[in-house]
Amino acid sequence: MDMAEKKVTENFSLEISSLRRRWKIIFLQLISTAALLALMNRMIKLYGACSDTFVESYDGSNYWCPSYEHTRGLIWFQEQTGSLVLPDVVHGLDQTGNMSLVAPLILCMIVTSIWIYTLTARENIRKNIRRITVGGMLAWGLLPFVVSWLIAISNFGLHLPWGPTDELNHLDNLWEPILFIIELVFLGIVFAPVLSGLMGIWGLSRKLLTWTAGYYLTVIGIHAILTFEGITESVDLGLSPLPAQIGEATLLGGLVSPLSLSLMQVAILLLVYLESGSAVISNMEYASMLPGDARRDPEYVRQFNNVVNGHIAHLIGVMALVALTTAIALEFDDFLISTVSAISGGQWAGQVQESLELQLTYGKVISAGLFLIVVAGMRFILPWQRVTGMVETAFIKFRSTEN
Repeated sequence: MDMAEKKVTENFSLEISSLRRRWKIIFLQLISTAALLALMNRMIKLYGACSDTFVESYDGSNYWCPSYEHTRGLIWFQEQTGSLVLPDVVHGLDQTGNMSLVAPLILCMIVTSIWIYTLTARENIRKNIRRITVGGMLAWGLLPFVVSWLIAISNFGLHLPWGPTDELNHLDNLWEPILFIIELVFLGIVFAPVLSGLMGIWGLSRKLLTWTAGYYLTVIGIHAILTFEGITESVDLGLSPLPAQIGEATLLGGLVSPLSLSLMQVAILLLVYLESGSAVISNMEYASMLPGDARRDPEYVRQFNNVVNGHIAHLIGVMALVALTTAIALEFDDFLISTVSAISGGQWAGQVQESLELQLTYGKVISAGLFLIVVAGMRFILPWQRVTGMVETAFIKFRSTEN
């Protein structure tokens, strides 16, 4: 073994404890975390408002609709109950705009750190943490109720805890834990997927990663169903529907419309979050399955390095390509009509292009489907695998010349 290989082996191995400190692994985790936080912010912007008619019907008083936003529901709940268990600074109620998200996010990070520490701690420490947590919650929830009941029994004799007078009724002592659970539900509307995502990214849990993605997709689907015109005519919950018309493509050189860009951002951020988070877990799983000697072998180290480097490059390149092709797919109807109009020179193309059906959202879905059909048909003309292989080979050669 020469000096260079010895240096590689000493400074870097494929042990899990060493990989967790590698900047490339941390970089992928930071990308996934940033995508998760940006996704949460974009979801709030798109799905966090109540409809204007619903707001006007309350004439300035506090209101709540099941939108993707937490402060409105907590303010409404505080007005109904008179108080909240957690202070406003924890809920973010003392701030406005994006600043209202800072304190709950810090709380999510603290909980994630404690959870990861629990996973990596010794067995006796894990048991003590679980016992303290469960015991503390039970003591807070039941101890005041039991103590007040026992004191009343010693003063007034044996009785059930729900007597006719205040001295004999002790159920009010259970009210605060119930309020706390309801507050967590309101906070969880927005921050449960963030907490799950952070735990999945930094705790290396694929199940939590996919749960977060499933949660966001469920929110989007439920919002679409509840704001469908046929549903709102029967039951209007006050949600603000997305515009039915996708709008004119005015951004990025006439490639996408503002609504299309917002929806694309949600999709791309979700893909980046999943792809980068899953990549870390896959690489860690690969390293954990290697035998002890192979983890310190310079050749395995180089191969692992190349895989991680290639994934980072592919992550940026593939996501950019996905965004571009999605934008083209959504505007494929305009491209077809413009092409036919240029060839035939007829006036009907302009009339078709301005039709309401093509401007509606489902018209863009049809346009994307046409794009997929055309691309799938072109595989019989263009050898896509050979083309992508040539691009990848050129990219590898370019990287090798740089190194």
